[in-house]
Amino acid sequence: MKTFVDVAANGSYARTAAIVDVAQSALSRQMSALERGIGGRLFHRNGRGVVLTELGERMLPRARALVADALAWENAARGERAQPHGEVTLGVVPVASRGLIASIAGELRRLYPGIRLRAFEAYSGQVEEWLASGRVEIAIYNRYRRGKVANAEPLARAEVHLIARRNHPMARRREVAVRLLAEIPLAMPARPNSLTSVLTGLAASQRFELDIPFEAGSMPLIKDVMLGSDLVTISPAQAFAREIAAGELIAIPIVRPKIVQTTWMSLSSRHPPSNATQIVARLIRQLAARQRAAQ
Repeated sequence: MKTFVDVAANGSYARTAAIVDVAQSALSRQMSALERGIGGRLFHRNGRGVVLTELGERMLPRARALVADALAWENAARGERAQPHGEVTLGVVPVASRGLIASIAGELRRLYPGIRLRAFEAYSGQVEEWLASGRVEIAIYNRYRRGKVANAEPLARAEVHLIARRNHPMARRREVAVRLLAEIPLAMPARPNSLTSVLTGLAASQRFELDIPFEAGSMPLIKDVMLGSDLVTISPAQAFAREIAAGELIAIPIVRPKIVQTTWMSLSSRHPPSNATQIVARLIRQLAARQRAAQ
């Protein structure tokens, strides 16, 4: 169709072949095939080139419109690849959400404004449930056991600390052994929670029980309770980095044994990841690598 439009505009196979850099014989074969397909001639040959037949005259405006539509379609498809669009749903634990989500949103606005991000925050158990059910396309969650997690890639590792207000009786300690948790009332994430499960298992192995008088579904609630009571929590220090930097809270290493939190990223296996999902996952990897390098 484009060859028909080009030859009609140039009035010559030879001239068109020179302009589009295609052999004249190839253009002639294309037009012969088109004419056989429609059952009529589009050009008359003369000594100076070609002229449109009556059928060619009638069909040229429609051919121009079709070619323009095809070019517009091609340009739009290229634009979609250059500027991806779509919505990506992310499930993320509170530790990872502080700073990471803001950074991802900023990078998307700067580099891929056509991608929309929906982020839901919850503790690891809930995030993994969302991933399994297909509610989220990317999940960022924590595990505390050694070894690899199937279909996941590690983003960060951090040691777990005892977090308390600055004037708490435990604040003078340089470290806290797991065994001492028997004497300390805790504010912890609402169960089921992987960190609470690990602590409960360690306590059982050392023949004591944890005292957990308060459980909450969010870090801000736990922080408020710590600031207004004698309760402490167990968490990586970066989850409360702002409060620690402001002098509200302190972080004391947990030892004997140390507990290491690994943050993992998984993509939904319920359907192939979209181009937008792959871009967001790549940005998460890059930002996590930057954070590790800065530590």
